[in-house]
Amino acid sequence: MRRSRSVFAEKKPRRTGWIAYVLMFLFILAAAVALNFINNGRVVVVQQDVTVTSLQKDLEKYRILHISDLHGNEFGPNQSTIATMLKTARYNAVCVTGDVCAPDGSYDAFLKLIDLFAPAVPVFFIAGDEDPEPILTSDHGEDAVKADYVLAAEAHGAVYLDSPQRLQVGKCALWFSPESIYGLDIESSRAAYLARRESLLGIGSAMTPDESAQLRAVEYRLGVLQAIEDALQAMQPEDIQIALTHHPLTEDTIKTLQQWAGAERNDFLRGVALVLAGHYNAGQLRLPFGRAIRALDSAGGGWFPADRQLVGLSTVQGVTQYISPGLGASGAYPIRFRLFNTPAVTVLTLTSALSF
Repeated sequence: MRRSRSVFAEKKPRRTGWIAYVLMFLFILAAAVALNFINNGRVVVVQQDVTVTSLQKDLEKYRILHISDLHGNEFGPNQSTIATMLKTARYNAVCVTGDVCAPDGSYDAFLKLIDLFAPAVPVFFIAGDEDPEPILTSDHGEDAVKADYVLAAEAHGAVYLDSPQRLQVGKCALWFSPESIYGLDIESSRAAYLARRESLLGIGSAMTPDESAQLRAVEYRLGVLQAIEDALQAMQPEDIQIALTHHPLTEDTIKTLQQWAGAERNDFLRGVALVLAGHYNAGQLRLPFGRAIRALDSAGGGWFPADRQLVGLSTVQGVTQYISPGLGASGAYPIRFRLFNTPAVTVLTLTSALSF
């Protein structure tokens, strides 16, 4: 009698476990990408108090809206997402610390951003390292010295900050300045520009279009130097100075600035109450609910750096500095993309109260 074999014994178990794991991984990855995409489309407002021990009463609770590294991004139609976030925000001035244009040089998103602010609120901006050159030194078919995006921003009410600008707040003077003035040797710079102007004027009618553009730029720079000199002479010890820079200051850069300023002005940068900076985008690529993955070399480099290297309020060589979290993504990183890093703007409130 033949023994019958069970049909179940002949079946081999299917090895489908690895497929399930792969599908689960792909699902989690797709969900993370989708959530990150949604996160990159929103904007948060960070509130930060800044202690200024010498702050006068009229500047107590003075608020500065700090924005950086837009990189031509639009957050909703006509920047409506940012507009919504700012509806309840209170601020007395706006400072934009560079990288406002898109990688292709377009600047429409920046103009839409400027248009969000009330006409009575002063808006100051500087250029970043990924923006087109703000002052033109080569022929572009027009006589304008400033780049198109600078002229357009000024037409929308913003101020391109290449020399100190004074605001009167009650009985107090508040100065907004480009950080570059603090290590500037005005007399040496003026002598160099005057020599270059004489050289160009000596060419006469044989001057090329590029040389004509250079002459216009030189004359513009001479005017800026005079404006800087006048402002420095007008500043009083009790005045509050806010400096704008795109690249954050490090201990080394501050020491160099003080050396350039000369021994008699070694404490000059310490007259600045606050430096506003950008560029780092809070590390751009971050771990979920954690640190940045890697810092740029200019921020000290290294894997998983502390946030104080990249974002927020810190003290560097006795100078108070705030680095914006940023809105966009920089080409300085290997990937032009924000990962687990919500775009943000900051309202900085000046106060004489000590924070602990």
